[in-house]
Amino acid sequence: MWQMVERAWSGWIQYTDDGKLAALVLAAIVYLLFTIKWMGPKGRLVIYAGIMTVVCICPVTAVVLMRYQTEFYDYRWIWSIVPVTAVIALGVTLFIAEQCKAGKGGRVFFYNAIVTLASVAVLFLCGGLGTGSVDAAQAKNNRAHAECILAQVRQQCGEEACLWAPADILEYARLDGKRELLYGRNMWDAALNAYSYDTYNEDENELYRWMEHLDDWAIKISVEEVEEYVQRGFAAGAECILLPTEMSDWLPDTESETVLLERLKAHEGREVTLLEGYYLLEQK
Repeated sequence: MWQMVERAWSGWIQYTDDGKLAALVLAAIVYLLFTIKWMGPKGRLVIYAGIMTVVCICPVTAVVLMRYQTEFYDYRWIWSIVPVTAVIALGVTLFIAEQCKAGKGGRVFFYNAIVTLASVAVLFLCGGLGTGSVDAAQAKNNRAHAECILAQVRQQCGEEACLWAPADILEYARLDGKRELLYGRNMWDAALNAYSYDTYNEDENELYRWMEHLDDWAIKISVEEVEEYVQRGFAAGAECILLPTEMSDWLPDTESETVLLERLKAHEGREVTLLEGYYLLEQK
């Protein structure tokens, strides 16, 4: 339960860090509560939006909503119950209308127009309105690197060999219709399982968790552990495996990268190739 609460709280922090949409809807609700009649249609809309916003912000009630959504969705999806666009549009429209009405026919209108336009300019210059946008240059570099690695895998293992690799590589490998993967995108993007009754077994989930933690500086692994999971990966159906070379940094002081490579190559029919940032293991 506490894990869900922490997840909801961190989700709220991330949601507000990524953009100012939440702050904007809060400002619109406060402004509208002081400028419209509560009993009218607009008032009911604003009151509903205010209540739902509080429900989404409070970690305890946010957990209830997240559980209602079967825990497949991220925190930001519970904001779909808040009429964010409608409330912001209503608040901005009434604000501009009030400014025009207050200064109609005089010099005040000119000043109000300047203030309104300046406020809008500042709003758009301060960053994105929604969740954080993906760095296009970084995404392009990641894709180019992944495609380079996959080209080498294709050359070494063929086009149809079943691949087990970190999600950063599998994300692009899945675009190749001929390539078979040990597990698909719905493993690392749980929202895709919202309407699916097919799930991965515990062994497959454990293989995924182990692979994704190999670049975690806080863990320690041993040569025996690496060998165990490599064996389990091949037993699960993988024909080639990509392991990040960074994992050699987390070996104990008594074990080295040389020892790891010797252990991985010790099995008959297994080839180990060093790629840029990865070890490629192929079982023939």
